[in-house]
Amino acid sequence: MRKTVMLLHWIKRRYRHIVLLTLALALGPYVFSRVASPGRRVSIHALTLTRDAPENDLRQEDLRVVSYNIAHGRGLATSNWEGGDREERKAHLDQIAKLLRETNADVVVLNEVDFDSSWSHTVNQARYLAEEAEYPFWAEERNLDFRVLAWKWRFGNAVLSKYPIIKAKVVDLPGYSTWETLLAGKKRGLDCEIDTGKIDTGKIDTGTHTFRIIGTHLSHRSESVRIESAKVLAELAAASSLPTIIAGDLNSTPPGFPQSVTDERNNNAISVFDASTHFKRLPIDPPTMGRMTYHTTKPKSVIDWILIPRGWSFLAYDVESRALSDHRLIRADVRFAAGSVK
Repeated sequence: MRKTVMLLHWIKRRYRHIVLLTLALALGPYVFSRVASPGRRVSIHALTLTRDAPENDLRQEDLRVVSYNIAHGRGLATSNWEGGDREERKAHLDQIAKLLRETNADVVVLNEVDFDSSWSHTVNQARYLAEEAEYPFWAEERNLDFRVLAWKWRFGNAVLSKYPIIKAKVVDLPGYSTWETLLAGKKRGLDCEIDTGKIDTGKIDTGTHTFRIIGTHLSHRSESVRIESAKVLAELAAASSLPTIIAGDLNSTPPGFPQSVTDERNNNAISVFDASTHFKRLPIDPPTMGRMTYHTTKPKSVIDWILIPRGWSFLAYDVESRALSDHRLIRADVRFAAGSVK
């Protein structure tokens, strides 16, 4: 009894110190992760593949682009915590890598990619998919990056490429909430310059081998935020000396399409891109179910897009229906010079 009383007295005397130590242990990793996050927001990587990446059957002046929201590799699970154990997650990623190999794109934009996140068993999914799908170059951009005790949340956008990524930088977009941005992060864009090294056919508008692709994932909660984000992206394309592609889960559907929404002024994010006159898109007419991108099993809308420069042309456009994510993969074959649209 006396020992118990002495222990309680000791705890009482040192209560403040115990509380401070507990807070330091709990909040220390979190504060460090948030302070360090800007310095590791974007990175470029290269692999030495055991064999050359496969070539597609496109002409020199053509490019194949894929955009895919991979839903953290959780498959069709509705929660990231329900994506399965390490082996089940790996199986999901293996299926996605197989699909990417089959599409044989020159460049791939991925959304909702985990970079060492706890709920996906600390796997860098961008690196894993680059290795398994045989892409020698990739870039990462972290939208959210924070840690609480031993648990880490690090995810965002990635670009995989058969060709060297010369530069990569963050596109800062409007956030939904200032506090949310400070405490965890927000959706942004990944701006990459890619050198195809292709022979100049004289048909490339800029006379160069380089183009720009911005992979982005816009707000899922507010069309107003999406509209402001679209304005930022359209202005970047207008100011660039390089032809610019914008691809990703834009979470917006144009007026006249199923499940389209507008803000209080009747504006819409896809309409902003259209009005800028810098881009072409497919579909341009209300789509059939086969061209809808979300949800995979019961598609009701088109929210995933590949927007190409106005001077380019679509040669082909496909939506993949395999249920490896809650989004469908989209693929576009495009030409650097004007031509017919299929």
